[in-house]
Parts: sequence; structure tokens; C-alpha cells
Amino acid sequence: MKNKIIKVLSIILIIAAVGLFVGGYILLNKKTDKKPVEKIKTIDNIQTKEFDYVLYDSKSDLYKEYFAKLKEELTKDEINDEEYAKLVSELFVIDFYSLEDKKTSTDIGGLDFLYEDMKENFVLKASDTIYKYVESNVYGDRKQSLPKVTGTEIKTVVKKNVNINNVSDVNGYVVVVTIKYAKDLNFPKEATLTLVHKDNKIYIVEIK
Repeated sequence: MKNKIIKVLSIILIIAAVGLFVGGYILLNKKTDKKPVEKIKTIDNIQTKEFDYVLYDSKSDLYKEYFAKLKEELTKDEINDEEYAKLVSELFVIDFYSLEDKKTSTDIGGLDFLYEDMKENFVLKASDTIYKYVESNVYGDRKQSLPKVTGTEIKTVVKKNVNINNVSDVNGYVVVVTIKYAKDLNFPKEATLTLVHKDNKIYIVEIK
């Protein structure tokens, strides 16, 4: 009788072990069966002595359109300073407020146009506010509805003596940009940006 019980228990343990192995195998395959993460590719750039902007294939069509405008302006013999400031403002707005094309909540847009010393605090603030609830789309399976900027318009451009956080520029700019979205998800419809010059480049130092 004792031998029969041991035999039955052994069979049960074997069946359980096989079940765990099969279940684990199925779960592992489900996890690895997802699409591989696509590498982000560089498709264009603006590389001169003064400028070093890069365009990646993950950016929206609207962003690519404005990047082409920026490249055209910055490769002219004489750059229109105000036009440069306007394009930087629009590119920032398009990239920062378009969350639809972002892979994760840490994929903060518009950083290429920020003054270097303010980037760290800006990323922390953005990660804790507008980007906080962005779900991962590493495998392209996100179902979340997120904003997509479909248009911008320069409302006003004012030349100004800027002095913010130890950054000064007597030829700075304050640019107000209106923002249009594919769907109204209660995101900002307008942004006020303060810009300064440093080594011939124009940077954003404040966003309101």
C-alpha cells in the first residue's frame, strides 16, 4: 500500500513538473515573440562650424518638414536671425508636445533646442508632468491615445534684452507659438518661449 502511494505521488510530481516546464516555455515564448525594438536611424543633419542638429527617422512628418526649413535657413550665406528663432521655437513645440511618436516616458522631445544648463531640470519636470503617464511603445503595441501636433503658427516675435538664470542676451527673443493637434486631449494650445544666442546658436532658456 505504501509503495502504491509513493508511486502515485511520484507520478503527480512528474506531471506537475512537466506542467510547470511547458507553462514556463509558453510564457517565455510569449515574451520573446514580440517585435524586436527598431533602431533609430539618422536621416539628415545640419553640420557646420556653428550648428550641429540631427534628424532621426522616428520624428513626425511635421517635424521633418520644419527641420528641412531650418536646414535651408542655416545653410544660407546670410542667416535671418529672427527666422532662425521662429523655426527653433516651432521645432521645439512640435517635438515636445507630440507624445504619439515617443517610445517611453523618458523620451522627452525638444531637448536639442534647450540651453544646456537647463536640460537636466527640464527633463525631471517633464518626466513628472506631461510625460509622466506615457506608456511604453518599445514593441509597437501601445493602445494609449496621445497628442500629435499637426500645425503651429507664430503669434508674436519680440526682440528683447533677456536676463534669466545667469543667462544674458541683449538680442534675445520672446516667441509665442500657437499649437494645433490631431485630437483635442486638453494639452496646451499656446507656448511662450524665451530664446538667447550663444556661439552663434539660438537656444531656448524658458518655456511658459
